[in-house]
Amino acid sequence: MNQIITEADYRKSIGKTAGRAFVLFGDEDYLKAHAIKKTREAICPDEAFAVFNDITLDALDFSADKLLDAMTPPPMMADERLIVIRGLDPCSMKAAELDALIEALALLPEYDYNTVLWHVAAGLIDERTLQKRTPAVLKKLFEVATPVQFPASTDGRLAAWAGKHFAHLGVSVSPADCAFLVDFAGKSMYLLANEIEKIAYYVLSKGRTAATAEDIRLVAVPSMETDTFALSNAILEGRTERALDALAVLKFERRDPLLIMGELSRTLCDMQAVRLYLDAGKSVKEIAKLLGGMHEYKAGLYARAVARTEPARFSRAVKLCAETDAALKRSSTDYAPIEKLICAL
Repeated sequence: MNQIITEADYRKSIGKTAGRAFVLFGDEDYLKAHAIKKTREAICPDEAFAVFNDITLDALDFSADKLLDAMTPPPMMADERLIVIRGLDPCSMKAAELDALIEALALLPEYDYNTVLWHVAAGLIDERTLQKRTPAVLKKLFEVATPVQFPASTDGRLAAWAGKHFAHLGVSVSPADCAFLVDFAGKSMYLLANEIEKIAYYVLSKGRTAATAEDIRLVAVPSMETDTFALSNAILEGRTERALDALAVLKFERRDPLLIMGELSRTLCDMQAVRLYLDAGKSVKEIAKLLGGMHEYKAGLYARAVARTEPARFSRAVKLCAETDAALKRSSTDYAPIEKLICAL
């Protein structure tokens, strides 16, 4: 059985993948797409012949016979061909279908001008299960295809990647501000890539080559979690108008009131935990680790916010959140209970 390799290992093999099949799995779909793009550029540099040498087979009309039909003819005016399989979940395929697919992949050495990449969407192969035991169905597949794991990126890795992405666009950003962007805009690499490009183009249009946290706040779209932090912070500070403004943004975006309430409750509980740890003499770095690996920047943000709030106000806020959550579940999708919570605090 082929051993699971990392994304970095796969990147090193690009350009030397002919005659092999790879199963790209894991939570980070952005990096899978990037790996396919880089493989495509290496195998099909001439766009004029891409229609013959760059083939995608989707789950809706996939069959092992169609894969064989794609593998068999030699590439057109090129040395290699790329075949991408999308949308198939190996763990839910019928046994006969998977066996036929595995038999087709086993023939790759005879048609060694092909590279086959099977893009498995995030969540379809349980990485935790693979760490303990590999299901029999995957063992059979991994006999003929090399599994490549794309795990969810850590905050630190995302921040480092953001810095490189900014640099590629001709803009410099400090590591601290890259970490702030991840915390502000969320952890989706697709969304971050879009925000990075917007920020970079904005900064360059102003005749500058360095972006700051102020540029990020001005240009980037905040994540749901950041929106609810602004809401919870305004509530705890007793700034009713600012809290209602934050809620108005969420209403405009048509966020589900129950989801808003869930995020608000979680944020307030996290802030309360930060307050308790601060009172116990813990540092921000220690608190971040104690709260399950929370980003240190976020822990610092919470620490500054809770320093301005009396403990009794936290207790009352958490109690009213529970009452508001119950009220929301009785009122379908009405924002009124959240507005009453804001006014009550």
